[in-house]
Amino acid sequence: MSSLKPSVHAWVGGAKGLALVLSLCAVVAAQPTPLRPAEIAELSWITGHWAGEAFGGRIEENWLEPTSESLSGQFRLVNGGVATMYELLLIEKDGDGEIYYRFKHISPGWQPREAERLEYRLTELDGHKATFRSTAAEPQPGAPWWFTYESPTEDHLVVSIFGAASDEASAVLSMTRR
Repeated sequence: MSSLKPSVHAWVGGAKGLALVLSLCAVVAAQPTPLRPAEIAELSWITGHWAGEAFGGRIEENWLEPTSESLSGQFRLVNGGVATMYELLLIEKDGDGEIYYRFKHISPGWQPREAERLEYRLTELDGHKATFRSTAAEPQPGAPWWFTYESPTEDHLVVSIFGAASDEASAVLSMTRR
């Protein structure tokens, strides 16, 4: 015959179980998702030739007009008159209906800086501000956890890069349209 009285062990297990459930809920809540499905065309404000100063040199970012559910672009960092890093950039809508930002860092001589491409999912889109968060459980060393693109005016593009799961940007790239 079973006892209906809960044991102390069952209560402690229940408390641990409740703590685990609450912790998992907090993790799920911390993963923002778009409020509505977004379209690639809504990111067309990124297109164009942008340039500024960052990382001790001149930066340039170029984006082609959206087509076929994608935007493609490239980034270049020039220090002392020499290109020291490139990025191949792709924003595309996948079969799951989500928009992803994928890129790869390339050193001179076409030397990849990381083994795998970096991938980020669009998690927020509010007018001319887009937030992308890493899809990896842990981003690769030196890769951002998340970043935002924002165009406060037609001729100004700001990219804020967040190296950790915090609200403080580790780098802010301010570029003007060329």
